[in-house]
Order: sequence, then C-alpha cells, then structure tokens
Amino acid sequence: MTETTNTFFIPLDQTQVSLVTAVLHRAARECRAVDMPGIPTNDRSVVTLGRMAARWAAISEREEHCEVVNVHGERLYSVSLTLEEWYQARAALSEYAARLTRAADNPPSPRENRRQATQALLLVDRITEVITSG
Repeated sequence: MTETTNTFFIPLDQTQVSLVTAVLHRAARECRAVDMPGIPTNDRSVVTLGRMAARWAAISEREEHCEVVNVHGERLYSVSLTLEEWYQARAALSEYAARLTRAADNPPSPRENRRQATQALLLVDRITEVITSG
C-alpha cells in the first residue's frame, strides 16, 4: 500500500475486485455513462464511470492493470489507481451500500443485502485509510 507519483496501490482479493467491478458497471449503466470524444482511452487524467468500469472489468476478467500474487492459495490483486480513481470507486461503493441498506428489510434477501452493504463499507474504509495516510 504505497504511493508513487499520485498513484495508490491497494491489494484486494478476488471478492473485493468482483465487488468493485460490479458496482462500477452498475453505476455506469444507471447514469448512462458515455466516453469523452477525442480523448485517448489511456489518458488517465480524465476519469469517468464508463472508463472506470472498463478498467475494472479488465482487472477482474483479464488481470490487466494490476499485479497478481498468490499468497497461501489466495489470489491478491495489487491495484494501482490515481487518487481521483480511488475517490470514484469509493463513492460508487458508498452509494451501493446506502442503496442496499435502504432495501435491507425488503425481500428477497435482507440478510444478503446487509452482508453486501457491510462488505462495500469495509472496502470504503480500507480505501479511505490508504489514501488519507499516503
């Protein structure tokens, strides 16, 4: 969990990577995210939900944009994002947790909603800890 040139590395397990990927895809879909015309896709100075969702899909599906290590049989993904990218991921996770909390007493699965909201908030706390201590 280090910072180099405004980039923060946070190790995540497969469940956390999948959670961030799903949350960002949902956020991008719900806001009808579109890409910025005329700006190269590898230009990380422009942060959009669409680009974030695509980047996390590549991390999750093809293990791109990250380093993967095997620790005691568990795959850990060292994800490197800029401060703005982590802010966007954190905001999407917070909104997702709030939505699940509001729906926690509604069927079909209130216990599962609370469990997923808790996972999202724990990851929000972890991201916050890393970016504020860096």
